Amino acid sequence: MSLIPDNNERLARARTDLQMGVPVVLKNGTQAALVLAAETLSQIRLRDMCNLPGTPVLTITSRRAQTLKARAYDGDLARVLLPADADAHWVRYVADPALDLEHPMKGPLATERDNTAELHRIAVDLVKSARLLPAALILTAEPQSFAGLKDLTVLLAKPTADLLGDMASLSLVAAARVPL
Repeated sequence: MSLIPDNNERLARARTDLQMGVPVVLKNGTQAALVLAAETLSQIRLRDMCNLPGTPVLTITSRRAQTLKARAYDGDLARVLLPADADAHWVRYVADPALDLEHPMKGPLATERDNTAELHRIAVDLVKSARLLPAALILTAEPQSFAGLKDLTVLLAKPTADLLGDMASLSLVAAARVPL
């Protein structure tokens, strides 16, 4: 049916949601992840996310982790555990390099090394494609844990990763050096 959004349209909807500070859900066969962009995170949404079962982690790129002296066990990204007293400002300070001189002391940062980071990787790519800082607050759980959050945009991991991968290859061409 042509009235139902296709994968590209769902991806566009998810980007807009992240830009507004609304979470999206990434689904894999046995897992789901509630994803919030670190740049647009509000204190109310952070509190509500922390009240759900599971432990949210802030996923940042390995380059940002290197700057913050955090271990990137997953190679291309680091999953930073939130301290008990973390608020939305703390998340933003860790995610945004422009705030490093304003708030220099952030560590030591504990990072997660267990479990798979597949959904985290897709989430960071999704946030980057929304033209936001490459940092996402992610809560992974079983898909039925997010059943009550019916109004959120839901993306399937495999088609989303494929679409984001296609776009990344185009940006490499656009960012290539041009002989002068």
